[in-house]
Amino acid sequence: VFAVYGSPDASITAFLLPLPLAGFIKSPMSETKLTGDAFELYCDVVGKPTPEIQWWYLWDGAWKRRVTINTAYGANGVSVLRITRLTLEDSGTYECRASNDPRRNDLRQNPSITWIRAQATISVLQSEFSTLQ
Repeated sequence: VFAVYGSPDASITAFLLPLPLAGFIKSPMSETKLTGDAFELYCDVVGKPTPEIQWWYLWDGAWKRRVTINTAYGANGVSVLRITRLTLEDSGTYECRASNDPRRNDLRQNPSITWIRAQATISVLQSEFSTLQ
């Protein structure tokens, strides 16, 4: 964002203003669930321009058709991560990342500068029902 100051009879000064930072309105909350259950994590962020939202999971498995992510952008960005039919392998740390920095996807940038992060830990316990089957 550029700002220009001056008057008709004075020199004009232009300088770069920092972008308004992205901020969380609602961040994901840690939970304990049972196998077979479902869970949802919410991420709601504000900033100008509206921040982009990404979900990260610190695990190498494939979720296949059990995961849905719904994201809407308006005055703020809102995203919901939902996983159904939980398994023990779904336990872990989930991270919502948001940024409105135009350099956010530039691989030469330090990601810790351009993205804000909120994490939630999901613990999945074996349900008694599934052990009886």
